Amino acid sequence: MSEIVTVQTQTHSALCTLNLPNKRNPISAEMRASLIAALDGLSHNETVRSVIITGAGSAFCSGLDLDGLAEQQRKSPAEHRADSQSIADFFSYIANYPKPTIAAVNGPAVAGGCGLALLCDFTLMRAEAFFSFSEVKIGFVPALVGVYLERMVGPKVSRDLLLTGRKILANEAKALGLISEVVESGKLHERANELAGQLAQNSPIALCQTKELLTRSQALNLRESLALAVDVNANARVTSDCVEGVNSFLEKRAPKWAPGV
Repeated sequence: MSEIVTVQTQTHSALCTLNLPNKRNPISAEMRASLIAALDGLSHNETVRSVIITGAGSAFCSGLDLDGLAEQQRKSPAEHRADSQSIADFFSYIANYPKPTIAAVNGPAVAGGCGLALLCDFTLMRAEAFFSFSEVKIGFVPALVGVYLERMVGPKVSRDLLLTGRKILANEAKALGLISEVVESGKLHERANELAGQLAQNSPIALCQTKELLTRSQALNLRESLALAVDVNANARVTSDCVEGVNSFLEKRAPKWAPGV
């Protein structure tokens, strides 16, 4: 049996591929556990500076495994809540992952698959791909992904996308601010690797601290966010990467970063 998530390490990054193409790569409990295990391992790999996530076959991710959801309809309310919490924990894990993440959306991303794509730091989308928050079409509620979506695009746009369940093509997704770039067919992974190479030139400590600051500040008010920013700013000044970065700039040479975090 093939791995549910395959991992391929590259020069400065790693490629994680959701690998159930015959089912359009659903985020089943097994898929979630496999991806988290893969990302956990990569977080301790000092040579991996960023992680690219994509899907095998023609789809990126089809969201929840509907076969599994049908089986769960016989379970107790407590079991339903536990599974829902595990999905919430999965999304939180992706959003809070310490290293930069790049979603290479190679095909349709549906329902929870949209959540996985949007919660990565960078979302590159093949021109022929699309998003669809399609839960309402099967009597389900886009509850967890909806919370994140509203914070990204605001109430009016999120109501449009969540209540209609319509397709959002790549160009519209870019116009709405859902994705970073639309990439022409055949060049998606090339562009993802190019971006990973660009990230690898930056300080790994600063990237990690910047990600943490942005993620934590989203849950704070302005006064709290600024207080957090003061702490992060002060601490960043004495890191080995900041010392090296300033010295290399003054000495007009390329920085030599310590191994990644």
